Amino acid sequence: SPRPLNPRPLPRSRRPETVATAHQYNHDPPPSTTPYLHVALTFANCPLPSPAPEGAWMKRLGKALIAEGERQQKMMLQADKEGKVDGQADTKMPNGPPGGKYSMEDGINAADFGAAQIKLALITGFFQAADAMELMMLSFLGPAVQCEWNLTTAESSSLTTVVFIGMLFGTYFWGIMADRYGRLNTLMWDCAFVFIFAMLSAASVNFAMLSVMRMLVGFGLGGFGVSWTFFFEFIPTASRGRWACIMMLWWSLGTVLEAGLAWAVLPTIGWRWLLALSASPLVLVFVGLFFLDESPRYFLTIGETDKAKEILQRIADTNGKTLPAGNIIPIDDSKKPGPWEVLQLLLFNPGWNRLTLYLWTLWFANAFCYYGLVLLTTVLRYSDRHQSLCDGDEVFSDADYIFVFVSTAAELPGLAAALIIVDRLGRKLSQAVLFAGTAFFIILLIPLNGETTADVAVLFFARMLISGAFAVTFLYTPEVYPTDIRTTAFGFANAFARFGGMISPFVAQDLTYSYPWASEIIFAAMAICATVAAIKLPLETKGRAMKDGLQRGGVGVEMSADRRGSKVGLNKPQEGSEKNGEGHPVTEDQNGEDEELGAVSPPHS
Repeated sequence: SPRPLNPRPLPRSRRPETVATAHQYNHDPPPSTTPYLHVALTFANCPLPSPAPEGAWMKRLGKALIAEGERQQKMMLQADKEGKVDGQADTKMPNGPPGGKYSMEDGINAADFGAAQIKLALITGFFQAADAMELMMLSFLGPAVQCEWNLTTAESSSLTTVVFIGMLFGTYFWGIMADRYGRLNTLMWDCAFVFIFAMLSAASVNFAMLSVMRMLVGFGLGGFGVSWTFFFEFIPTASRGRWACIMMLWWSLGTVLEAGLAWAVLPTIGWRWLLALSASPLVLVFVGLFFLDESPRYFLTIGETDKAKEILQRIADTNGKTLPAGNIIPIDDSKKPGPWEVLQLLLFNPGWNRLTLYLWTLWFANAFCYYGLVLLTTVLRYSDRHQSLCDGDEVFSDADYIFVFVSTAAELPGLAAALIIVDRLGRKLSQAVLFAGTAFFIILLIPLNGETTADVAVLFFARMLISGAFAVTFLYTPEVYPTDIRTTAFGFANAFARFGGMISPFVAQDLTYSYPWASEIIFAAMAICATVAAIKLPLETKGRAMKDGLQRGGVGVEMSADRRGSKVGLNKPQEGSEKNGEGHPVTEDQNGEDEELGAVSPPHS
């Protein structure tokens, strides 16, 4: 068998493109070279040459040396893929002796998807359902309180707006908390916070108290995005697209459950009980959080690699898998930015500001269109009837509840559509297609009457597509940001979406009562803007590893890698392709030295 090889970069004289020139020769060798031929072919596990036509042996030698060069190069690439420290490739082979290095992404992928992630999906899924119930309730709460307390339309709309004002500040606050004190601790505090103020909302005695309590509930709801990031930090690369859509099913189930709960509770025991019962899933969530582990990626960012490896090992044991030998590659946490530095990075750094512009546009459009369509579900029927909400004995009739229930159930096939296309078309094109479809169906609403079956069908498809777009945006955002700023950056993007949520009630409620066609044109125009923003996103994240360390070049690094990789065949890494410890492709410069694409300066064009 061949001797063990030291996986070092081959000298240029021994690389395949150099030894391939052996094919140019077709003459008999000098007698002194014959022993070297035997050694070379034996070393490459090739049979010794038998008598052959004149000059044929040299062609066999060229082929043998090419095969040996490729084998040496593959071994070197494999060693680099498993990790190198201070530029020196580690000498361990796959599943070899301890002492090697592997990245966090390699560890997550090795642990695979199994029982540990299923438990996590159930508990964080209840978080998503509780969030959806609190927000879906807004379409019922405003009209119910308006009739009981004789509120104006503007006051009724403000009950929705104050929730989004609270979420605007809450997403920022809870994102910082998650990056500083851990995802799990933050979710526990947030869960208790929302439950307490939801109960106080149910006990409100006047409009002012209800508005303040709902704003504080919104502040707590701003932290529910942490559960989304928390979940995806445990998911292998190949499973993220599929499970983004599956997890959004919890949101859709929460909206459907809230519609059914309102149908059962609101006409009988009133809106106070609806508020209290809608917060009840948080009790189950709070208890379930005690059975989860903190994110290993969080421990990696604060330098506690031993705890990160311990959690990874527990996940692998639960799933019946084996981690790579060795230790996790640490990241430099000395340059971890604070919240204000993160905001400056996102807005003013040439490597990040383009992503921020288009991604925040998508978040704004998602919230503006989604919550606008939720509110239009109830408002359109009254605006088209030219009657007041409080003219009858009940705020909503059975037909109204059926209308809301059917249009809300549309989110389920919307997520199924996103599940089908997200890993086929990619994150960017999937969002563009779903937003374009949303704009098309909103435009179809303009000539329709709110009491027609066609109106129900069009709203059904509009809700279906916007929910799918929201799911893909929720997936794309944590994928594109590194771990040490992920929840803070996610919080900023989510906070910007709250501006859309704050504006949508005045368009969907106040404007629709007077000019329904005008509100529908505004929502359609916003969906078209989002379509363009999705196409213009600077980076496609399908199949890419989630980064753990902050790169000074931002996504400009990745764009540069894509452009340069397209010249050397690296923009779609193949199995066995060379990567550095952080998962970035490594190419060869003109001097034959290794150059990490993740360290180049961002483009300024």
